[in-house]
Amino acid sequence: MTTVNAVKSNFNNFFTEGSIEYIYEDDQCVAFDANKNQQAPTHFLVVPKKVIPRLSQAAPEDEKLLGHLLIVAKNIAIQRGLVGYHVVVDEDHIASKFNGVHLFGRSLVHMLWPTGPGCRL
Repeated sequence: MTTVNAVKSNFNNFFTEGSIEYIYEDDQCVAFDANKNQQAPTHFLVVPKKVIPRLSQAAPEDEKLLGHLLIVAKNIAIQRGLVGYHVVVDEDHIASKFNGVHLFGRSLVHMLWPTGPGCRL
């Protein structure tokens, strides 16, 4: 299975044909701009190539991978010139777009609290 297909298999309805343009790729993960449902002027996702269905199901051997995802998100934020930004580990267990753990990073925007059903970070 190619990298693109492996990553696509983790995401049910997120990708459309030709919609992926990686902004980063290595042997552990890929990153791309979130062109669908963009929540901020800069919004990107970092996706592990290994499927981890839920953070609560992460194994001890996933520790380096999870840390690596955070460093990749930080580096992309710096490359994009973001001074303040959010990096969120998301299982997206309620929505059906994603099948596994992923990170998203985005420019700092003020949010209304509290969050609740239908609210996005």
